[in-house]
Amino acid sequence: MPKYFLETSAFLKRYKNEAGSDTVNNLFNNRHELFYLNLAIIEIRKVFYRLRKYPLQQDVPITEKEFNALSNRVAEDILQMQRIEFTEEMIGQTISVLERVWIPNIFDLAQLSAYLIAKQEYTDMIFVCSDERSKLIEGVKQFVQEGDIIVPGSI
Repeated sequence: MPKYFLETSAFLKRYKNEAGSDTVNNLFNNRHELFYLNLAIIEIRKVFYRLRKYPLQQDVPITEKEFNALSNRVAEDILQMQRIEFTEEMIGQTISVLERVWIPNIFDLAQLSAYLIAKQEYTDMIFVCSDERSKLIEGVKQFVQEGDIIVPGSI
């Protein structure tokens, strides 16, 4: 059975009903082996705090109760996932990535580097990315075949 690495934006589709949420929910509901980079939790929490305390004009603010429910759901979800710790080896991998493709977002660069290191151990690992127009997906395509990438909402 393949393994799935969820980059942060794809992971967030679990908590916001939008295009691609069904795909991500199915990965959880079908008990696939799911992986996330430990740093992703920072970005997930940041989004929840933004929605609760610092909403942008286009955001629908959430209540304290909704914030707590989302936080609890993430805590439950990560218990059924495999955490990948960001390492020195991954920092080194960023050089290989940047030699081939420009990834402007440091978080995306960290996630791609982590995925590439993990894929060496788990060759059947599939990268789950939220946006097929992003620089991140362009970067992933430089290293793996199309069949090793899922973009929720486009399938």
